[in-house]
Amino acid sequence: MNPFSRVRPLAFCLLIVVLFTTFGCKSAGGEGQSGAADISGPLKMLPDYQARAPRTCSKVTKPPSAALATVLVQCTMDALSDTGLGLIQDVKLEMGSPRAFVYWTDAGLDGIDLKADVYPLRGRYIGYFCRLISNMAPAGKSCVKSAVPVATGWCWKNSFGEWKCKLQGGAPAMEDAPAPKAF
Repeated sequence: MNPFSRVRPLAFCLLIVVLFTTFGCKSAGGEGQSGAADISGPLKMLPDYQARAPRTCSKVTKPPSAALATVLVQCTMDALSDTGLGLIQDVKLEMGSPRAFVYWTDAGLDGIDLKADVYPLRGRYIGYFCRLISNMAPAGKSCVKSAVPVATGWCWKNSFGEWKCKLQGGAPAMEDAPAPKAF
């Protein structure tokens, strides 16, 4: 028997593992779990606001890491409505240990699965509320910027198995500012 007959299949298996690792193969059922930036759709601009569009994310079905929660805060809180464009920027957060649902603090979380764990968050962010560019809201001054230096929040699973995260804070200081153009 050739001593290399067993080495060749082992070397082939090792090559396959290295290739999958190098190209970032994602495991089944772990949508959005390979990296925080991987769950986000491409950056799009809204010319009427001269700002980025709300961040959109693919479905996340496993409890998020702190890095993923940072992205999910934008995906959950960014919004375009009839009254304007709300964007969240510069999110910094810490994630606490998971805990059971508590009615008094968690009942208002959109579609929350009452049997799933809730992850408490604390951190800070900057919120923007932007109006359509016009003579009343000229480019470069169409947004109100609100720094929220102390915020608390949650990551929760909804009844469709998707994880969402959001932060909220006290009354921030507000100032006119240009619109954000990146995540």
